[in-house]
Amino acid sequence: MSVRHDQPRLTSRPRSRRARYAAAAAAGVVAISATFLASVGTAQAAAVLVPMGTAEPFAVLGGLGISSTGTTLINGDIGSLPNPVMNVTGSVVLTGTDHRGDGVTATAKSDLTAAYLNAAAQPSDVTVGTTDLAGQTLTPGTYTSASTLSISGPTPLTLNGGPSDVFVFQAGSSLVTSPTTSVVLIGGVTPCNVFWQVGSSTTLGVNSTFVGTIMTLTDSTMNTGATLTGSLLTRNGAVSLDSNTILRPACASPVTGGTSTVTTPALTGAADGAGAGSGQVRRVPVGSVDAGGGDITGRLWSS
Repeated sequence: MSVRHDQPRLTSRPRSRRARYAAAAAAGVVAISATFLASVGTAQAAAVLVPMGTAEPFAVLGGLGISSTGTTLINGDIGSLPNPVMNVTGSVVLTGTDHRGDGVTATAKSDLTAAYLNAAAQPSDVTVGTTDLAGQTLTPGTYTSASTLSISGPTPLTLNGGPSDVFVFQAGSSLVTSPTTSVVLIGGVTPCNVFWQVGSSTTLGVNSTFVGTIMTLTDSTMNTGATLTGSLLTRNGAVSLDSNTILRPACASPVTGGTSTVTTPALTGAADGAGAGSGQVRRVPVGSVDAGGGDITGRLWSS
């Protein structure tokens, strides 16, 4: 006689609706994160060099003037139009030419507009949304946010490519970096091939380190101690500086001009024919000096 031993049937308990929703949400987050991380590592490198034209030699361009506190070092030309005012409390050491209010600045501002539109029109490779760029390692290409591009975390944004590779960043509104953040170039990437097109304002954080040509529609602010290897170019707004260092990349066309030092008391200057400035400016020419049409009336020059 055979004996039948029935095995107990193993059944799984159905998950609750809440548990199923939680699992689906978690999977969605993982998928989105994985998609972004995969994208930033595999950009299609559609970005092309942005032609800067006569704006190329400028380290700083403004629309509503330039202000600076503390001691600021600028390697490259400066200009502002339609308002050429420059308010300095402290000192600005300029290695380059002051073109505020002159025809050179007028042409450079026109070329800046063309460059800005060129960068804005480049097809996007990766949509980054509001993702913090800190800690990311990006390959060449065009990266787009409909709102703000931000670098907030403690680890740097790293751009990895070769000497001819181009990076274009498009911000629908602002570019904001937090204090002590940084951008690092590896693999031979040059600052001349990194472009930031900003739909409203730019703010670089205290003691932050940034790289590239920044083209901003409205105001540009570098907070205390921020350093830029590149150019700060503002179409319509004002430029505010505070104990900064701005070094125009060595791969750009050579700087024409000498070294100017604007010292306290505060200088409020205008272009020639538009009024005199107060304060004192000392200049020691180095190489050829091209003063352009933007010299401030009342400057004292010595060699």
